[in-house]
Amino acid sequence: MQTYEQIFKYAIQMELDGYKFYTEKAEDMTNPTSKKIFTDLAEEEKDHYDYLQRLLNKYLEGGNIKDSLDILPEYDSIFEARVESEHLDETLKESDIPDLTILRTAYLIERDAKELYMSIAENAEDDDIKAIFIKLSKWEEGHESLFKNEYDRRMKEYMNFPWGG
Repeated sequence: MQTYEQIFKYAIQMELDGYKFYTEKAEDMTNPTSKKIFTDLAEEEKDHYDYLQRLLNKYLEGGNIKDSLDILPEYDSIFEARVESEHLDETLKESDIPDLTILRTAYLIERDAKELYMSIAENAEDDDIKAIFIKLSKWEEGHESLFKNEYDRRMKEYMNFPWGG
């Protein structure tokens, strides 16, 4: 059975991984708009990290959050797992349009984070925990939408390129 402390630490690590992922991948982006999105999202992930760290500290100082939730697997970086499952590094080497691959990966990561946070909220017995993770889920939903829209826009551009040179 995991405690709220463990759940907060898991979420904190996810946000830190997000910050690192977006900072690193911003360097790989060729389109200035996409690069800006990744740079901005890296800062938002850092803000989420700081927010969750403050919540954890408050909890550890005696916050009135209930006992525990049994809903998280052992921590495995969602970012590393997605990069591996999507073969991102290999795809980037072979792709004429690496931005699309990175944007798609980012979109899927944010969708996974949104769903994870909503699952925590749905299973939370404590109203404060429920509210925190609903808020986080909404934040991730905004990121998901941003990446999906940029991916769709860039895919449309790509599909309208003149083929053959």
